[in-house]
Amino acid sequence: MRKIILSFVFLFLLSGCSNSVSVTPQEVAKRYEQDFSSSVIAVFGDNRTEMEASKNGMSISVSVNSPTELSGMGIEIFDEHAKIIYEGMEQEIKKDSLPEGTPFLLLEELFDELSDPEEFNLSTENEKLIANFEDFSAVLSPEDFSLISAKFPLFETEFTFSDFVFKPAE
Repeated sequence: MRKIILSFVFLFLLSGCSNSVSVTPQEVAKRYEQDFSSSVIAVFGDNRTEMEASKNGMSISVSVNSPTELSGMGIEIFDEHAKIIYEGMEQEIKKDSLPEGTPFLLLEELFDELSDPEEFNLSTENEKLIANFEDFSAVLSPEDFSLISAKFPLFETEFTFSDFVFKPAE
């Protein structure tokens, strides 16, 4: 009898550990209310774009490093507007006029939804924290919740994050 009970306890522990999460979406969301910055590689279709992204207050800023023909282009998304800066020219447009699935908009959606604990659930996989949203997922560091990667299957877009830094709360 003792062996049977121990077997059940062992199976329970094994099955529970694979998806157990000791943090809550509220804890993660609290971190993403802070400002942060990161280097980002976006791969979509045959395209690869390297950029720097940051959240400052309610705005998202992205500066493109490559490909060469887009190097130096910047975009700031705030409220329902986007400001595009390229080669000394600046244009403010409605955010809706950007094509759906643009990496800039996908980053904004990712950052926005990570700051809302009602938008995702958490699980663990291979010692990484997985944030699952309705249409995409993100892999987070379990230590500080910094972004490691994100996948948007609908738009065949994947992001890889490095040098992710949360700025101290003021």
